[in-house]
Amino acid sequence: MGDPGPPTAADVVRELVHRFHAGDQQSARRLYAPGFQIQQPSSFPHGGWHEGLEGMGEMAATFAEHWDREIDDPRILDAGDTAVQITTQTWTSKVTGRAATVDVVELFTVVDGCITEIRVFQQDTHLLLETLEPAR
Repeated sequence: MGDPGPPTAADVVRELVHRFHAGDQQSARRLYAPGFQIQQPSSFPHGGWHEGLEGMGEMAATFAEHWDREIDDPRILDAGDTAVQITTQTWTSKVTGRAATVDVVELFTVVDGCITEIRVFQQDTHLLLETLEPAR
């Protein structure tokens, strides 16, 4: 058998998901390139561009102030140096208890086996933000 070659973008994202599900956060962090960036919609409290593991941690902490989240099993597609991950997520407001379920598409850019960028697209940002508002 020949050399299988470098991992595809989808292989890297599948490995990231595997490591997170196994609770191996430290090992998962090694899949990110130094200075990688992640972008969330700017309308969210945790929105905008975040750089590196520190920035991602700050983003996650801000998210966690507002919501709990359940994520279904991801569907991961390979698109060259990009992997597309599609999940269905339920976000529940910690203040109001209101929940909303949306599909989320994430674009992972992978270079030399490391994630360099993640761009996140929630199906309905308005619906998710409405969970933070008291019921009328």
